[in-house]
This record gives sequence, structure tokens and C-alpha cells, in this order.
Amino acid sequence: MPNSSPVPGPSRCRARWGLVAPTFAAAVLIACGGGGAAKTPAKGTPSADAGPEGGTGTQLTTSPPPSGLPPMAPMPPPGVAGSKVAKRKLDGALAACGGATTAQARDPADLVKRLGESCAAASKMKPASAMLRGQQSDREGHQENKFRAEANHCYRVYVAGDEGVKDVVAVLRDSAGDVIAEAPGPAVPEEGSVCFTASDEVSLLVGIGSGKGAWAAQVWGD
Repeated sequence: MPNSSPVPGPSRCRARWGLVAPTFAAAVLIACGGGGAAKTPAKGTPSADAGPEGGTGTQLTTSPPPSGLPPMAPMPPPGVAGSKVAKRKLDGALAACGGATTAQARDPADLVKRLGESCAAASKMKPASAMLRGQQSDREGHQENKFRAEANHCYRVYVAGDEGVKDVVAVLRDSAGDVIAEAPGPAVPEEGSVCFTASDEVSLLVGIGSGKGAWAAQVWGD
């Protein structure tokens, strides 16, 4: 026969009951299968694991965050996604320059040229790229062009569409993919320029938000 200890029967439990210390009485009752049937919870008492349909249930609480954590980092300015090589430079004179001009013309390249020249005195800038041109609709993805930005220099982009383009948007991204500035035409950034602390290859993305037609853009720099 297998060498195993059988579970003690009721008679043996009664024989041992008087020999155990009171502190072990509960353990003996469990081993002997005693204790009677499980008690039914009192009426109106919610179950500990009651869910949404089972009453109030046990309410879980969260512990407060540990002390000594550093404060949250400040949010970056709107339109800037943390470029490490460029930042915006606010300029009231540039913000006013071209502000009343719409980004639409029968000849968008001519409009871009005139915008750059009209703001040259305030920006002290000259063309830093060739005139960029494209044909695009709002159902197509953006078109990308690149230009070289030099350290310790500032830049501004002028962009316009023809009469079929109702909304043209330009975005500047650094070589790491971070957004430097973005705005609808005719000037990006609208309120000034972007200045670089290190030389970088910058992507100029042009997208059509509404309409279809030709667009033109040009980078100006100091």
C-alpha cells in the first residue's frame, strides 16, 4: 500500500481535540473539514469583488506619487517641436510686412519675389534659394525641397499659390525631423524668422489644404 497519511476522520478529530492548544483549534477544524458550511454574507452587505452590476463593491484607491520627482518639463511654443538647432526670432517689423497680402496670385512666383523684396529692408535678407515651383492638389501629399541653413544666420520663407489654390501651408523641419516652424502663406514664420545655432540641412514641405494648382516658394536669409 502507498505510504501516505490518510485524512483524519471525525472520530480521530474528536480524540485529538482535547490535546491541542486553543491557539491551534482553528487549524485542526480546517484539517478535519469542520467549521460547518460557509456563512452567507449578511443581507445588504456588498461582495468584495462586486463589479459594476454587483453593487458598490470595494473601492480601489491609488497611492500618491512618490515625493522628490522633478517638475514637469514646460510645453514647447506652438508650432515648435523641440528643434535643437533652430529657434524662432520674433520681429514686429517682419510680422507686419506682407501681413495684408493674400497668398494667391495668377503668377505665384512673381508674388513671392515681390514679397521678399518688399520685406528686404526690414529683414536685411536676400534670396537664399532658387525659386521653387510645383503643381499640387489637396488630394496629394506634401512636396519636399531642401536647403542648407548656416550657423548664426536667420531665414524666412515666402510661399504663394495660384488662383486655384485656396490654402497653401509650408513647414520647416530640421535634419532630425523636428518642426522648426509652420504656417499658411505668404510668410513662414509669420511673426519673424528662424535662426540657427548650428548648420543644418532643412526640409521645406509645401502642402495644399484646399484647391488645386501651381505654387511657388523661396527661402530668404541674412
